[in-house]
Amino acid sequence: MAFIALLLTSYAATAQDNEIKTLKVVNPPHSAGIRIGDVLERQIEVQVSAPYQISRQALPLKGSVRDGIELSDIQVDDLKGSQAPGYLIKLRYRVFANAHVPTSMALPAEGFALTGGAKALSIKLPAWQFWFSPLVPAEIKNVKEQLIPQFKPTLVDVVPHQQRLAVLLSLLVIGLAGLLYINADSRWLPFMNGAFARAHRKLKKLPRTQTSEKEALLQLHQAFNSVNGANLFEGDIAGFLSKHPQFSKLRNDIEQFFQRSNQALFGEWHHDSAQFIGELTVLSKRLRDCERRVS
Repeated sequence: MAFIALLLTSYAATAQDNEIKTLKVVNPPHSAGIRIGDVLERQIEVQVSAPYQISRQALPLKGSVRDGIELSDIQVDDLKGSQAPGYLIKLRYRVFANAHVPTSMALPAEGFALTGGAKALSIKLPAWQFWFSPLVPAEIKNVKEQLIPQFKPTLVDVVPHQQRLAVLLSLLVIGLAGLLYINADSRWLPFMNGAFARAHRKLKKLPRTQTSEKEALLQLHQAFNSVNGANLFEGDIAGFLSKHPQFSKLRNDIEQFFQRSNQALFGEWHHDSAQFIGELTVLSKRLRDCERRVS
């Protein structure tokens, strides 16, 4: 008789294994250091053979407590994309056990009944063992004596950061000052009121008409004379550049200016006044940059 009972049990287990396929079981990542109030989650994915399906009326009761473990939530979802019926069962437990020493505990084994077929089958989720850690050891009698003083956090040395910040701010100030020095027209800034800087400011304000051409030429000639220390003529350009080499890179432009000036003042020259004054304004800016030694 015992042999027949064992044979029937083995047959039933084999039949259940054929009807139910466990795809995956996911347990909590840590099995030690669990304390009162902690939430533990686990889940199981299974496939069942048709026509079996999970009985949602026979699920474990939400809110039930067993050995200090409360089943706080249960969720059953259908698996998508599988030919056979499949389920994803999610369980959430909360620990309410009370112990004064580390204790071995377990999330309980669960069973999920299947209906729709001729056999009484169920999905089995085995128990999961873990270690429960008490908040306070049992041997503490005087809590005050067990208190550990709080240590002040280690101070972070900010001096290197302050030094780097100072260097970066200095570079920023120098860069801004350089941009201001190169592009500004303000005469109150030091070394900003050179002869060509003054000429450039005046040329920018001139109307672009024929009557302003002589004034534009006059302003540039006065700037050349001021820098040279005497009247500068076309034949004196080489000596001027020798004394003031910062203007050497504009030698061709300076020579062309004197040639065009002679044509405009002493000859007949047909040209566009607006374009001519615009070109003189650009030249005055380039001469100003050379004067400031930023070009």
